[in-house]
Amino acid sequence: MEPTQKKNFLLLMIVFIIAALIIMYVFSLRSQLQEVRANQGNFEEQIQSLSSIQNTDALKVNRQFLESFFTYQTTAERYKKVEPFMTDQGFKATHPSGTELPDSEESVKSSMVGLKPFEYQTSKTEVEFFNEFKLTTEFNNVAATDTVIVKTSLIFVKEQGWKVDDVEFIGQLTGY
Repeated sequence: MEPTQKKNFLLLMIVFIIAALIIMYVFSLRSQLQEVRANQGNFEEQIQSLSSIQNTDALKVNRQFLESFFTYQTTAERYKKVEPFMTDQGFKATHPSGTELPDSEESVKSSMVGLKPFEYQTSKTEVEFFNEFKLTTEFNNVAATDTVIVKTSLIFVKEQGWKVDDVEFIGQLTGY
């Protein structure tokens, strides 16, 4: 072989080896990218499951609070049943304006049905619900049913979970 042919052959071999290395590197990057994408999918699923657990817990506390607050035989019973679901501030928000807790045993009964909660999460530790439901209140054996909207604000308290921090009566729907 002539020196020129040897140089060309050597150059061709070097180009071939470099091309083979580049191809192997590209395939290695592709497999790493696929692995990263698979991990990303797993992490997204884990994050979604964690946040759905947290949201489900808030929704559950919201429902338990509303059922306890609006389904009672006496007003005294009402306040005893809701206290575990609330912060101190939230508990004070349930009191009638400027009055002490009622402890009478009057014949006031209340029940709710058809709860439709609408959730708005303001942060990972705060969530608000607009709750629509039918409320039947009976006073001295006279019953009235209204569709009401109540806003509840919940916060996440360490080692206690979700707690109702504020309750606001928004209004009644008429024409139903």
